[in-house]
Amino acid sequence: MRVSFNQIIKNNYIFYIMKILFIGDIFGKKGREAVKKELPKLNKTEKIDFVIANAENTTHGKSLSAKHYKELLEYGVDFFTFGNHTWQLSEIKQVLSNKNTIRPLNIKDSSNEYKYGGEGTRVCVIKDKKIRITNLLGMSVSANEIQTNPFVTLNELCKSDDSDIHFVDFHCESTSEKNALALEFSSKVSAIVGTHTHIQTSDERIFKNTAIISDVGMTGGSEGIIGAEPETILKVFNGEASRFKLSPSLSPYQFNGVVIEFSDKNNKPINIKRIFIREND
Repeated sequence: MRVSFNQIIKNNYIFYIMKILFIGDIFGKKGREAVKKELPKLNKTEKIDFVIANAENTTHGKSLSAKHYKELLEYGVDFFTFGNHTWQLSEIKQVLSNKNTIRPLNIKDSSNEYKYGGEGTRVCVIKDKKIRITNLLGMSVSANEIQTNPFVTLNELCKSDDSDIHFVDFHCESTSEKNALALEFSSKVSAIVGTHTHIQTSDERIFKNTAIISDVGMTGGSEGIIGAEPETILKVFNGEASRFKLSPSLSPYQFNGVVIEFSDKNNKPINIKRIFIREND
């Protein structure tokens, strides 16, 4: 884990910038390959202090195995968030026992998924800064209705939160729901980044001291559909099948993410930049 800030001298005053890289949904083997090859370069060129990744599709498109958890740690990922595919591997219970993982916070305690344990929000201390990372599941996501209202959940959390930086991964299907959460909680949290739809949006901005983007995108095979091989998915769209199988695409990878910079002086975001890298570009 990187623990040093980037130093800037301006008008003879030394202040520091914390740079957090968030990697969009890592999908399958090509997603892991993209992280292995591109993350060290980004750490060097962008001087990243802390790396968060959504890992709910990392293991063959379904959840995160203990093996792949360790693999991504070795590549430089510091912290892991998830989504509706969190619980598709039984060993996720082992993965979620680690202090650098969170599953969606707003799941019903009566659901089977809740029994796998884990936390929905955690605080990390980086260079004396308390950074809270929270994972929420949107109501528009098809998840057998295991989720509770994310707006109510986040509002309750914010009432007692005393972190310096609060970073939210909103795993959500609808861009309108993402935009609504961003507007409702702008100035109340430090960053809200959308995941789940796997298509990177170009609406990144800082609004009322909150860094926002509707969807960070996907890290995996670039020539499939949301990182998966297109054949069975196209059959569904053509009316030839009722369900599709998410088999990870082995096409050349793309690496999607955002780098958000926070001021050490007041902990507010001062810049958000999209990252979109294609293999062999």
